[in-house]
Amino acid sequence: SRVVLAMDEVETRIEGLARPIATAHGCELVRAQFRRGKRTAVLTVYLDVLQPEPGEDDEARAAKPFDSASEPVPAPYAGSPVSVDTCAKVSVELGSAIDAEDLVQGRYVLEVSSPGLERPLVRWKDYVRFRGHPVDVRVATDGGGTRRVRGVLAGVRRDAMALAPDPGEPAEGVFGEGCWVPFERVMSARLRYLAAVAAKPGGRNKRGRGAG
Repeated sequence: SRVVLAMDEVETRIEGLARPIATAHGCELVRAQFRRGKRTAVLTVYLDVLQPEPGEDDEARAAKPFDSASEPVPAPYAGSPVSVDTCAKVSVELGSAIDAEDLVQGRYVLEVSSPGLERPLVRWKDYVRFRGHPVDVRVATDGGGTRRVRGVLAGVRRDAMALAPDPGEPAEGVFGEGCWVPFERVMSARLRYLAAVAAKPGGRNKRGRGAG
């Protein structure tokens, strides 16, 4: 009989398939999400343009508290320039790889998309890249729950990130200036859309696969 993989294992294995395919097309994998439906599963893969790994200078700069008085405030993230054509090509190759590995039981829809204006922050280099940007973070609390925190990504170390108060948010909405949040407590993080910007380039390619 066929073994049905757990959702997180499916996502991990699909990310392993998607990463080299994305790289071959000048992109990097942001994340993969897998949701089982009653009849059709949905697999969404987010791509961004390939970014270099941060160097020592980048790491040292990121660890310093962001100061809007002495540093230029970064422009709002305008979206990824990953094109619809690139999404379509990755979709075809990834869909074939998923089918060859027989990872998803039954029917599924594969969506390959740029990550949108509220881009998830997943890897350490994402945090380094977007230092100084407003973010929305969900952190684990001491009581076993989670707490939503909004602020400016003010610093990034290998083990933690610093959040500074956002002028547009109430003081209790963040931990406080200079407070470092260990990455082990960060459940999820994403950029926060604040200002009107041009419509993001790129798009989504969606197609159904599998048999009922």
